[in-house]
Amino acid sequence: MMNIAATPSASPLMSLTQGKAKASQAAAPAQSTTKAEGATSTSTARSADGGKKDFATVAKDARAALDAAYQSFGKTGENGNPIGQNGTTAKEWQNLLSGLDRRSLYAIASNEGGQFNQSEQIGAENLMDKQLNDAMGLDQATAAAGKLTSDMFLKGVRFMDGVSDEEKTSMFWAEKRAGLQFSYEGRSRQEGKEPENVDSESPLAKLIKGGLENLRRTGDPSRQLKDTPEYRQAVQLSEQLKAGLAAKSASGGRAVDLTA
Repeated sequence: MMNIAATPSASPLMSLTQGKAKASQAAAPAQSTTKAEGATSTSTARSADGGKKDFATVAKDARAALDAAYQSFGKTGENGNPIGQNGTTAKEWQNLLSGLDRRSLYAIASNEGGQFNQSEQIGAENLMDKQLNDAMGLDQATAAAGKLTSDMFLKGVRFMDGVSDEEKTSMFWAEKRAGLQFSYEGRSRQEGKEPENVDSESPLAKLIKGGLENLRRTGDPSRQLKDTPEYRQAVQLSEQLKAGLAAKSASGGRAVDLTA
């Protein structure tokens, strides 16, 4: 996964930078028109759990939706020609995934239940990244010109705060949320402004943010986020949070406190 905030000016544009390699491997939906704002699209960062479906059901439904789309495109999908191969186009990717909400996309990206092939996971992850980019107002030209502002990063922070509980147990989410905050704070100070307090209540995001601060203090360019003790602790915590949510879903018990 891309380190989206190694410096205060770093960009979370995975689909426009490192994610471009992923997209080329999987013919990902780089031109998707899916919107990022929770109030304007069903494919949004708004949490879709709300007691409506457990995550296993969300994944099962996403699998069924993918298979139905494969059939409509004349492709056999998982058990035959995986998407991204045999001529699957970006337009087909767009049609395939744009009708799914973000919780469904995360079920695919995280391979919930072991039901999704690598191309499907990459395609879903790229579309999730595009939702974030859209929410921030970022595009290729903006990134290339280095015109990322603190306000863009702040919009990204708020977007990532609105995703599902399942996504918030992942390192995927924690690295992005912490990186966006780190970049927001650094860019605000570069602009001569005092940043708002946007500390996350998530202990997972706090650990990653601590790891980024650790790197900043040491100033050693040879060290990476994954080298920090905070990152290693976060990996363990992520697995604990995932297990807790799975147990809660299976038993119908109370939700896991992600802020504990």
